[in-house]
Amino acid sequence: MAGLTTGHLLLLLGLCCTLVQASYPLKILGLFPHPGISHFHFFHPLMRGLAEKGHDVTVLSHFPDKSPPARYRDLPLTRHETLTNSVDLKFFETQHFYQHFVEFYMLHEWGKDACNLTLRSDALAQVLRQRQHFDVIIMEQFNSDCMTAVAHQLKAPFIGLSSCAMMAWHYDRVGMPMVPSVMPTLFMGQSEDMTFGARLANWFTDHTMRFLYDFYTTPTTDAMVRHKFGHDMPSVGELAKETSMLFVNQHFSLSGVKPLPPSVIDLGGIHIQKAKPLDPELQKFLDNAEHGVVFISWGSMIRADTVPPAKREAIVRAVKRLKQRVIWKWENSTLANKPDNLYVSKWLPQRDILCHPNVKVFLSHGGLMGSSEAAYCGVPVVGTPMYGDQFMNAAALKYRGMG
Repeated sequence: MAGLTTGHLLLLLGLCCTLVQASYPLKILGLFPHPGISHFHFFHPLMRGLAEKGHDVTVLSHFPDKSPPARYRDLPLTRHETLTNSVDLKFFETQHFYQHFVEFYMLHEWGKDACNLTLRSDALAQVLRQRQHFDVIIMEQFNSDCMTAVAHQLKAPFIGLSSCAMMAWHYDRVGMPMVPSVMPTLFMGQSEDMTFGARLANWFTDHTMRFLYDFYTTPTTDAMVRHKFGHDMPSVGELAKETSMLFVNQHFSLSGVKPLPPSVIDLGGIHIQKAKPLDPELQKFLDNAEHGVVFISWGSMIRADTVPPAKREAIVRAVKRLKQRVIWKWENSTLANKPDNLYVSKWLPQRDILCHPNVKVFLSHGGLMGSSEAAYCGVPVVGTPMYGDQFMNAAALKYRGMG
């Protein structure tokens, strides 16, 4: 065998240095200003997992960890109500053909409020005051690029996280093509199987959403970050192009095949953890369901108890006629005329219920977390989508024969 050359030795030395460097714990900052708990359910396992692996993790969010591991530090955002159980079902009683544009402006307002709150927060002030070096910043990229300005101030590279399918304005920043003939845009509620008219509408909606974001949301965000950090701040539209990687809560088994560049990584299902013991009363209710269980949940934001009285009574009457047992996420402490085969609770461990062998069907709003859990547990879905990506998720389930 030939002897080692100088080049071989340098290569070996470089590899050793790389491995030694990689063994040091990283200092990681998480920035999650959106007050939606379902979004944070995607982010939290990643941040907690990094801390459990020995990295120093600081998380700025609305949802502090109740039992954080040793290297996990919370900086809570405390001056803003979360969106948990905040949405009234009356908002969705009338759906218009332009509904997705109404939803864009709703997202814009949420993003503006979250940006403003976070820039003024004590939590962020503490981060900026300490000027600690961070090896990488992990931030949500959803309805605002406000946090890219914080990364710019801290001179740290950043990775984006998307708790849903990629938004229309995400593609360009990571150099990914959007193919509207086979890739449904989030707002349209289509699967890959589109008619010509649907493809045309998909193309129009995609380009319109990009235009609205670039010429409406980005200037609004720029005004807020420049008020905070000075008028020499680059536009967040330009800063967003510095996104090193984008981790997306999707999986090709549900979202379909896409031309992902190396900088875009699918992490769909990362939130699904090992099963935890159920409440004894709930466990007994499930175990003794001779004819199976129907599970009804419309997610963390929608208040089921805002359903109009006539519809509520119709659901209760229908449940009473079933031989199956029914579990319903119901936020009120009481439910008039509740039959014996109905179990209600303000909060339910969705994944653990869905994976119980007696659960036969899931009545869902089509949220991505619940859709992923239903796919994981092998439970068919009856979808009642109401807003956002729920229509697209429901279309994906139907296209794949899951509901």
